[in-house]
Amino acid sequence: MGFLHGGMICAFADSALAWAVWSETGKMSVTIKLNMEFMDIVKEGCWLEAHPHVTLIDGDLVHVSARLMKDDGSIAARADAIFRTLRRKA
Repeated sequence: MGFLHGGMICAFADSALAWAVWSETGKMSVTIKLNMEFMDIVKEGCWLEAHPHVTLIDGDLVHVSARLMKDDGSIAARADAIFRTLRRKA
């Protein structure tokens, strides 16, 4: 195909967002809602980096956003999600 499939970008974003939740709360979490906006094609061989950050913690719900950046500095995608933290610590 020569480019990264959108589903793989979603999986990458979901994982990066979950790490941001864990980093901020120290708790494992599950994805409640994930929204993706694709901005550009990620061609084969292109480096893709996720830049997630927690935007709001409301009880056991954590709102997170991320920019997925290509190696040329352009935005490949944006992700917004809501995670529910689990009671036990990681």
